[in-house]
Formats: sequence, C-alpha cells, structure tokens
Amino acid sequence: MTLSCLLLSPQLLAHAEHDKARFVAVNGTDNGRCDQVLRPCRSIAYAVQNANKGDKVLVAAGDYYITDEDQLFLLLSELVPVQAGFNRYDHYQSQAPQLNVTRLHGVPAQFRAVLQQRGFVLLSDGFARSGPELESRLQRHEALQQSQAAAPCSNGKAGIYSCDKIDLVSHLALSAFSSRPGSASDVWGHTDLNTGTEYALIGLNNGTAVVSLADPSQPVEVGTISGSATSWRDIKVYQYFDSTLRRWQAYAYVSSEGSDGLQIIDLNALPAAVSLAARYNGVVSAHNVYISAVDYSTNTANSEVAPLLHIVGQNTNVGAVSSISLSQPRNLQPRWQQNSFNGNDYTHDAASMRVTDGRASSDCGRANCTVLFDFNENDVRLWDISDTGTGTELSRFSYDLASYVHSGWWSEDQQFLFVHDELDEVDHNLNTTLRVFNLNSLRQPVAAGSWVGPTPAIDHNGYVRGNRYYLSNYQRGLTILDISNPAAAQQAGFFDSFVASDSNAFNGMWGVYPYLPSGLILGSDINSGLYVLRDNTLTGAAGAASFTAGTLAVAPGAAAVISVQRPTGSGAVSVAYQTFAGRATTGVDFEPAQGRISWAADDHSDKTLVINTIDSGVAAKRSVFVRLFDPQSGLTLAAPSIMTLTFGEDPPQAGMLGFVQSQLNWVEANDTLELAVRRTAGRDGEVRVRWQVQGGSATIGQDVAAGSGELVWADAETADQIITVQLLDDDIAETDEQFSVLLSSVGGSELGSNASITITLRDDDSNTAPVVNAGEDRQVNAGQFVTLTSTAQDAEADTISYLWQQLSGTPVSLQGVNSASSSFIAPASAGALVFRVTATDTLGASSSDEVTISVLAAVQNTQPPSSGGGSGALFVMALLLLLRWRRYAVYRLLYPVKITDDK
Repeated sequence: MTLSCLLLSPQLLAHAEHDKARFVAVNGTDNGRCDQVLRPCRSIAYAVQNANKGDKVLVAAGDYYITDEDQLFLLLSELVPVQAGFNRYDHYQSQAPQLNVTRLHGVPAQFRAVLQQRGFVLLSDGFARSGPELESRLQRHEALQQSQAAAPCSNGKAGIYSCDKIDLVSHLALSAFSSRPGSASDVWGHTDLNTGTEYALIGLNNGTAVVSLADPSQPVEVGTISGSATSWRDIKVYQYFDSTLRRWQAYAYVSSEGSDGLQIIDLNALPAAVSLAARYNGVVSAHNVYISAVDYSTNTANSEVAPLLHIVGQNTNVGAVSSISLSQPRNLQPRWQQNSFNGNDYTHDAASMRVTDGRASSDCGRANCTVLFDFNENDVRLWDISDTGTGTELSRFSYDLASYVHSGWWSEDQQFLFVHDELDEVDHNLNTTLRVFNLNSLRQPVAAGSWVGPTPAIDHNGYVRGNRYYLSNYQRGLTILDISNPAAAQQAGFFDSFVASDSNAFNGMWGVYPYLPSGLILGSDINSGLYVLRDNTLTGAAGAASFTAGTLAVAPGAAAVISVQRPTGSGAVSVAYQTFAGRATTGVDFEPAQGRISWAADDHSDKTLVINTIDSGVAAKRSVFVRLFDPQSGLTLAAPSIMTLTFGEDPPQAGMLGFVQSQLNWVEANDTLELAVRRTAGRDGEVRVRWQVQGGSATIGQDVAAGSGELVWADAETADQIITVQLLDDDIAETDEQFSVLLSSVGGSELGSNASITITLRDDDSNTAPVVNAGEDRQVNAGQFVTLTSTAQDAEADTISYLWQQLSGTPVSLQGVNSASSSFIAPASAGALVFRVTATDTLGASSSDEVTISVLAAVQNTQPPSSGGGSGALFVMALLLLLRWRRYAVYRLLYPVKITDDK
C-alpha cells in the first residue's frame, strides 16, 4: 500500500458520526471543533484530532509546521483526509493549490509526493531533519506496507513491533491482497466444521477477502468479493448443518456504508473458492451487522433460540436497530424493528446475551430472555427481543463525558458490560478509557469502574473470552486486559501494529477476533492489513484450564467422560462448562449438561465431566460441542476451550448429485452456458448421472440447442463436473423464456435436492440500455481534488455496473473506477480532461456519457528577469492581486460584518 492510498478517502458518509468538513487557517484559533467556516482552527493537528471518522480537513493558504511525529502521522489517517490549497475568504469553496499556496514545513522526503497530491507545497526543513530516531520510526512504518515475518515477543519487541506477551504469527500486508486495497476495516473468523480449517475474513476498502489459515504462519488469500469503495465494512458468519446434504453450510454477511446492500458470501466451496451468493436489498447501506444466539468460535446456534441477524446504522429507519430471520440464510426476511423511531434512535453497534437467571423473571417477565445491547451514539439501550416481531426496551443509560457511545461486550458471567466511547479521548483529552457497568439489574445498570490506558489511543471494539478482554486500540494496536475483576481491569499484554505513534487518531487496529478454536487472535489494521497473533498472557499465577483434547468419539448411548486440565497454578479456581448441539438433537441424541469444575488451592489433577449420549437408532454421525467459559479467581482459558464430542458413524455414502444452484438467469445470446454439478455428502464408490436439456417456454433448436450426456465420478472423487449447454439467439423481441436441465440417476446413484435447474433467458432484444449522465462539464483548479459523479436509470430496474475511463488530457490516477462516483487529483498544468462513464445492466446493455473537466492553472511568468524592470512579472502579480481583491470584495458585499480571529 502506498501513502497516497492512505490519504485518499473522498467519500463522505451519512450519519451523525461523520461527514463534516473541518477548517484550518494560519490566522485561526485552536478552539472548538473547527467545523465553523468563519471560525477556523489554527493548526492541522488540532483539526484532525477534533474530527470524526469520515470528516475531511480543509487547509487555507499559509505556512504550517510539523514539529513532532504525532503531528506527522495525523496526516496519514485513512479516515480523516487532509486537503490543502483553500481560501478562507471564499468559505473554502474551491481548492486552488497554485493560487492558495499552502506550505507544509518539516515533512520527511518519503511523504512529499503524497502530500503534494493533496495540495501542499512541501519544505523538508526543521523536523524533517530531526535525526536517526525519527528516521528509524519512518522506516518501520514504511516496512508495514510489506508482509512481515513471524516473530516472538521478546524484550518488548516482535520484529519491528512493540509488544508485551503477544507473538506475531503472520502478517498479510494490504499490498499482498489481490485487489490491492488502500485500507482495511473489520475482521471476523470462520472455522469450517467439515474440515477443521480456520479462516480470516477481513473487510477492505474495495471488498471482503477470505484468507486460509491452514498454515497460520503462511496465510493465503482464497478470494475477494468486490464491493463499492468505502472505508467501513463489518462481517459476521453463520454456520449450520444441512441434514439433506449431510454437510455444514456457512455464509458470511457483510455490511458496508457503500451501496452494496447486505452482501451474502457463500463459504461452502472452501478451500477452493468463495462467491457472492446473494444480496439483501432491504437496505442500501448499513454500518454494522451482528448475529445473536450463536457461539462465536463455531458461528453455530448455541441454544434453542433461533439465531437472528441484526443490522444497525442502515439507510432506513434513521439507522435504528432491526432484526432479520436466518431461517433461510440466502433469502433473508425481516423479523423485528422498532415501532417508532427518530433521529436519536440511530444505532452504531449491537451485541446480545441470553439471560436464564432471576433477572429473566424480574426484569423481562419470562423464564429466559434475549437481551440486545444497543449502542446508539448518545447512550446504551437494553432491549428484550425474545418475542417474534416485537422488542421491549428495558433500560437506557449513559455516563459522564460521553462523546460517542460506540460499542461494547459483556462478561461471561453476564454481570458486567464493557462500553467503548470512540471520541472521549479526543474531546476530553483522556487516555484510552473503557467503562464498565454492573448488570445486576437489567432495568437499572450502574457504573462499576473503568480501565484507563497508558496512551491517548482511541478504543474501538472489544470482545471477551474467558477472563480476557481483547481490545482493538487503533494506533496502539491490540490491547489485552485481565478482567478477573471486571470493575478493576488490568493490562495483560499488547501488540502495537501502528509502530509510528500511539496518539488519538484514526489509524491502526480497527478490529479483533479472539474466538478461533486454535487460540490464535486475528487483528485488522486500517493501514497495514491482517495480523495473526498468539496470546501469551494466559500463563497467570492461577493457571489455565483447557480440555485435554479437542475431540472425543464414543459409541451411541455411551457416557462420554471428558477431561479438563489445569496443569499448573495456585489458588482455588473454577470454570463453567455447557453443551450445545452440533449435528445432534438435544434430548433425542444427548442429554444437555452444564455446571462448574473446581480445583482446590494446590490441585493440578485432571477433572472430568460426563455427557450422556442417546442411541436414537439413527445410522448417522452425531456431534455435540462442549465449551469452557467464565473462569473465576484468576484462572484463564487456554486452547482448546471448545471441543467436539462425536458418536455414531455415517454409513458408507456414495453421496448425492445435484446442481450447485436450482435457478439461473442468463442473457439470451449465441453463447455457451456452463452448469456445475456437485457431489456432496459422500465420496464412496463410483457414481453416475445423466443429464438432458428440456424445453419450456424456450424452444429447443430455436432458443437452446438439444443436449444430453452422462457424468461420472470415480471412487473418492468430489470435484465439480461441468455440463455445457449451447444457447441460441433468435433476434426476436419477446418476453423472458425458460428451459431446464434435468438429472436422472444411473445405477442407483442418489440425486440431491437440486436434481434440475431452471434457466431463465432474459431477452436482450426487448431490453433497453440504462440511461447514464456523467454530470455537467466544469472548470477546476490545478491540484484540486475532483469527484466525478454519474447518475443512471434503467427502465427494467436492473442492477447497474459502472466503468470510468479517461479519454484525453494529461493522464490522472482515477480512484473508484467501478463506482457511480470516481475521483482524481487535477494535474498541475492547464488543459481539458475528458472522461467517459459506461453504465451496464445485467443483460449487458450499456450506454455511455462523457464529461469534460477544464483545468485552470495559475499564470506563471516564464521570462527571465531583465534590467527593464520585470514588467511581465509585475503584470502577473497585479493580475493575481486583482483576482484575490475581487474575491474578497464579493465576500465583503455578502458578509459586511468584520471578521476577526475570535468572533
């Protein structure tokens, strides 16, 4: 990743957290929030620190000085871009770097090209020559643009990173991803229960990447699902067992503040590939997504309560939290949303827990209840969402110095809630501050304490596993807290992924995922990509508890005796355990169990728990998950803290044969169509299937060629096989037509649920191309940041894709070429730039429009000085002064009140 990618973030997003401009002028005053055009701030650093994610800082002409490294790296925030070359007296309306000369002093050489593109004139004096310490820091920062090798944390360092008790297992830099993203956002993990392989899913500013951790020291990108250009992406995974396919199925749900809707990524072809399964178009954009009633290590349902997908910060209902059923994972259906909502109901993030103790009765009025935590900028709201279609607010609370109530998580004993505020470090000059609330009453949570960190780095997101809190701490990277006493948390370790600075800016680690069964920790860094880390904070005085093995197999009906160990440690400790169904049915295949395991002060013997399986007479493999949680008295959790109990065996299975999908839309054309047939739920022996094209409203011989054949899989072969169908274009304008391809069994081979596929031929002869408008021709200043915005309409309401191209003029670097809007930095010389945008619908019909951007450059004197008095230079200077005087005169006519620095 280049630094230019770090600084280019033109998109302004639309909720209360961001989308403001912040203003800077040399005669301004560092006071307030810098968001009043008549009251600009004086320094760039102050403005950036008082901005929110998604804001931009506009800098007026003059001289500005970088005096320390924190000021320098504030310029690198991906989420608060800085642009220079503005004029205070025209209200920062037009960026003209050649007229409004903005000089930045003290910038090291490696940043010059980037900041020049942003409109600055760079002078490498002063701080830029401050010595070897700064040079070493800059070199380490530049090194993050390439993947770093594994390194243990020793003497406070893991390679180039500062650390304490956290090893670097691997680093996949942004430059190593196939899509060449400019930044990263959130991260989640997935364990494929069919194979046991672990994966990382990381949000990028141009899509979502799935990375295999089959060898965690050598992560490999499986694939990237592209998406609109945006700095915000959030990801969650849902996995369930399909009894028909006899295979675990998994989908990832990705929200963004672009225009992608909610993307549903198919993870079922791993490790070979990933694909976009569908989109939920009930929203255009959403800030965050969360799944309730699942275990976060397996992403599977962990109780009889149905998992729900919750979207927040979406473009509908002012962003108020709403819930969606996952009963059809590819075809989402709304379930609950607030009955009434207003501007104060915007939700930024959410979490939930299932309550089964006395609070369910006293606070929810039921035997058990699902409590949703709603973090909505100003306060925290607790909802009982146990009833289908409704939600009941239990409480609403805030705290002193609340600036932006951002997110949070709950302790495993369900008695405490940890709350993040994303702006209090900036607004109130605090060090990292994590607040803790007591949940003894769901109706009246009360403040219980806080943890204050050693630096002003902003706390972003956090998750609990055992008695550890895993906190993405922006410029400080990952911080791990010991929450044995939640009201008095203590730092247990850290790993600083942003090596340049620990200040309160929006750089560094965005997200963390601590739930992989292996115990590895995933981190996503905005500026430098994916991190795989090893947590060495778990070797405390009280010792660590874990299962002695990650799997155990018994005969159906047998009592499974599972061993739990604490090989070292002192003091009396305990840990809770519980079961939840995998491939088994609670009460039919096994007896659910939960309880606590205890050790006396000097007891290091293995303990056992017993799970009673039931022989239900079904000839199939069954599985149950058992997890350890809520360690007490300083005990930690080591891997494996989740194990899989299996009983019974699947009989030899030849598998089932079926199409990968049951329906497909295709454009009518002279084309070949390839259809994949998959063998699932078995691999024993040879299997065969016949296929045949069958006409419907589409005519064989006119719309599709006749075809038939046979597919054969050898013993143990599972790779997809391909049927090729020849399509025919009849050049007749008509309605959409359909035909099918049918599978039939050969030699007793079993067919799956998709024994046929219906292909809808969309007629391209009656289709109309979308109508696109590239915008009005206009003039811009040399060096200006320019956004090209197109609009397109399609009579058939098809999805539209975009492509921007430059046709003529001085070449520029276009950003976002596949979005409705694209951007670039205008060149330094005058001239006309012509751009074309092409809009294409799903049938391949397209139309284009062009826009001309005329670049105006300041008049330069190219004549050498002469003894004749330099009349050319004087004329140019007079012309520039006249232009400035006219701007100021117009301004004074419109705004006759005298402007001063303090009014």
